[in-house]
Amino acid sequence: MPSENDEPQLELPSALPARQASRLMPVLLLLGLIGGGVYAATDSDSKATAKVPSRPGDLSANVVTFVSPDDRPAVAAAVAALKVSSPQRAEIEQAVIERRQRLAWIVFLDSIDPDGDTVAVEASGLTQQIVLTKSWTPVAVTLADSAPIGVTALRDGQGGGITVAFATSTGPMSMRILRPGERIEVVP
Repeated sequence: MPSENDEPQLELPSALPARQASRLMPVLLLLGLIGGGVYAATDSDSKATAKVPSRPGDLSANVVTFVSPDDRPAVAAAVAALKVSSPQRAEIEQAVIERRQRLAWIVFLDSIDPDGDTVAVEASGLTQQIVLTKSWTPVAVTLADSAPIGVTALRDGQGGGITVAFATSTGPMSMRILRPGERIEVVP
């Protein structure tokens, strides 16, 4: 039976021999780089990208899903998606926060075959071109008052017309087949 004076003794770690340490350094460096890359890839934009619509539950039942001006991360995500200069982004973000302007998402997809059909989305003087695919293409739009959002068919990928659909919380909503130059309006 051990006595009270027989306390366990901890052994101090011994240093690796220089030869083993020099072989481990590249491995440790690589692990550090991989870990840093994983952290950067998963954490840096997670707040912004979490606010970009990626599933039906993120959308309204209508074609246009409004962004709440009180949800700052959602506003930042939508403003970041706009194809405008940095000063314009800052101006739009401030206008949305002050409730002088509204932001919304419209999610596009190709309703038949993803063959390179291209449309232009026009809202509040801002025009953004997108190529339709079978995957969701969320497009942030700025809205002034209750002006409609214009969707103009630009390019028919491989013939058969420009096949546009909008994603909503209840599923895709297909539009009639468009020819280049035709325009439809979406009322928010």
